[in-house]
Amino acid sequence: MKISSWNVNSINARIEHFIKYIKSDKSDIYLIQELKCIEENFPKNEIESLGYNCYINGQKAWNGVAIISKSEIKITKNKIPNFEDTNSRFLETEIKISNIKKNVKLICIYLPNGNPIETEKFEYKIEWMKKFNKYIFSLKNNNTPIIIGGDFNVIPSDEDVYSPENYKNDACAHPRTREQFRKLINYGFTDTVKHFIEGNTNWTFWGYRGGGWQKGNGLRIDHFLTTSELNDKIKKVEINREPRGWEKASDHTPITIEFNN
Repeated sequence: MKISSWNVNSINARIEHFIKYIKSDKSDIYLIQELKCIEENFPKNEIESLGYNCYINGQKAWNGVAIISKSEIKITKNKIPNFEDTNSRFLETEIKISNIKKNVKLICIYLPNGNPIETEKFEYKIEWMKKFNKYIFSLKNNNTPIIIGGDFNVIPSDEDVYSPENYKNDACAHPRTREQFRKLINYGFTDTVKHFIEGNTNWTFWGYRGGGWQKGNGLRIDHFLTTSELNDKIKKVEINREPRGWEKASDHTPITIEFNN
């Protein structure tokens, strides 16, 4: 079982890139963020022609998440329970992973950016994280195996950004943001990129402004988190930097987690 996550920064603008990536990567499931389109405008035909099924939680011009799967799946939730949110940022399904008795909850998220921190956007981000954590903790309390993948818009530590000084007033690195992320880790989730990939420059995002990609000025804000019972089933975790170097690329690049059969 191979799962890939990618903030494509507009699926319609990046459809040729996504098709190119699918053909070379060949994951079983793709978690896609920042679709920037409603379901009716999602390029289903192009993706379904490659043998995938599309499950979409879209929104006009902003946000939006999708799960693209070789096998047919059932979407169990498209929003965080007990949280009134008009934005499309959440999609949940259940999958089978070899040698795991229970169904695994697979959750795709596009967490709010939260900038500027002096505005209600930041308070919305923190509230979103609190409600999300509360729901995730309830699942884990029932011993549910869980995989969370997506664009978290969280820089977990100063090691995860090329210049901590440049991001000291950014919502992605704010102490309150990091606190909510750490609560997931402290509750028993594994930050798989940090755990399985060596080094401190495992960036997943390079901004357009100031030539971030060309200068190597990156951040790590896209993550796969897993509950501990899945860790010994993980074959490898990878960051594929190649798509970030393509012409008119997304500012994010894909991350992939692969489980032993």
